[in-house]
Parts: sequence; C-alpha cells; structure tokens
Amino acid sequence: MKRYLIGIPLVLALLFATNCKNNGTAAPAEEVDADTIILDADQYVRFETTKGNFTLKLYRETPLHRHNMVRLARKGFYDGQLFFGIQRNYKIQSGDVNSKNAKPGQEIGIDVKDDTIASEVNPWKFYHKRGAVGQASTKQFNYSTSQQFYIITGSKVKTNTLPAQEKIINKRYRQAVKDSITQPHAKDILTWQKYGEKKKISKLNQQLNDQADAIMKTRKEFTYSKEQIKEYGEVGGAPNLDGLYTVFGEVSEGMDVVEAISLMHATGKNGRPEPDVKIIRAYVIE
Repeated sequence: MKRYLIGIPLVLALLFATNCKNNGTAAPAEEVDADTIILDADQYVRFETTKGNFTLKLYRETPLHRHNMVRLARKGFYDGQLFFGIQRNYKIQSGDVNSKNAKPGQEIGIDVKDDTIASEVNPWKFYHKRGAVGQASTKQFNYSTSQQFYIITGSKVKTNTLPAQEKIINKRYRQAVKDSITQPHAKDILTWQKYGEKKKISKLNQQLNDQADAIMKTRKEFTYSKEQIKEYGEVGGAPNLDGLYTVFGEVSEGMDVVEAISLMHATGKNGRPEPDVKIIRAYVIE
C-alpha cells in the first residue's frame, strides 16, 4: 500500500491532544510492546546521519506518535534507512524500511507495513512551523502510518494567505463532525442505495447537515494565533498541511543539517537525494 505525505485523502478528525497531569509527582509508566512509556514528559531522539546529526524533541501531548518513534528508535528500526521526499524549502522525509537495501536509482518511500496510529491532529497548538516533525497519513481516515515521518523546512509564508487556510481547516473539521454522526446510519444508507431510495437518502443527508451545523455552532472555530502568524511570516513553515497531519515534535538541535539535506539534488518521483543520505543510527536520549 502506498504512503505519501502529499496527495493522501484528508484526515477527518481534528483532535485535541490530552495532557497527562500528575501534580508534580514522578511520571507514571505503562508497559506497551515491552517498552516503557513516560507519560508526562517530552522525549528526545538523536539521528546520526551521513550528512550530520540532528535531535528531535517529541511532545508529551502527542503520546501515541511520540512513543511510536521512541519504540522504533529503541528497536533500531531507523538505522540504515535513507532519506527521500526531499523538497527544497518544504520538507524531508524518512521511515521506509525497504530503503535500507535500496539499489541506486530504485524508488523508495512507497511500500510500508499497514501499522497505523490514531490521529493526534491539533492545529490549535501544534502546527507546521519550520522544524516541525510530523507523521505521514494513511489511506485510512483518522490514522497516520507508523513508519514514515517528515521534517518541515518551509520558507517564510505570506500571512495574508492564512485566512484561506483557516477556512479549509474548519471545512475539514465540519466534515469530520458530519462523518461521525453519519456512521450509525451507514447500513441504512447502503440499503437505500441498493434499492434506489434517493428521497430517503436526501432527507437523511439534510438532517445530518443540520445536525453538523448545530454542533459546529457550539464549538470554537480554528483561527491562527498571533504567535502562529508571526512564526509563519518571520520564520517559515508549511501551513497547507495544518489540520491534515499530526505534528508531534520539532527539531531541537541540528536544523542546519536538516536544511542541508532538503537542499540536495532530488531524483525520481519520490525525491531521493543524490548522493544518498543514510541514517547511521537513531537513539533515544534517556
């Protein structure tokens, strides 16, 4: 199954990440896949590459994605992988296990396992600023692939384009709401479609639209904060990805290395750098 950062169907749910509070006491731990998850702490993963080294800070507020990268790093999953999907002034990408033994000229960044993570999209707090770390989406709604991640290297943004992006995000949010209230009627809709009951489908659709509009009126619409607008305008990023992919961390050290990779000559339709840039090893800074 193909996985791409761009061109994937929209993630339908815009979810607020939940912070785990423990009143200042030692952070509790939970066993998952024989690994220990630190529930209320940021974590750091160091990537040593043939182009240089960089460190990612992973947010505690996105525990599913944070732990996924920590778990994979501990298991040596990233070691020996190549970067792909490099785009000047946009992003770099990695996470294709098949790239470890890729021959020169071979396309990488295509086939991955079907392991998924539930979406933790939260554009109110975590957005695609320069240096942001996100997870590629899958063809399943509300899920990220467990393997492919990307880092944003986007240049400065014209801030007068952000209101249009706000509308796009809120449209996605409304569609997510409608999809959630449509799901219980899925069997009825399939039956009506089978027997050509167009009037019943149309009536239900109108009712669902009315319900979705009523729900949206009770919820705060997404708007970029002053801080976000300033960040995009003065530093840069990729706001066109906001509300679509989960941002779960940022580059804390070595952004110059990430930038150098993004500026390399890209080959093939999936942007494999030439020469290859390999991850020598990735490890958790305990």
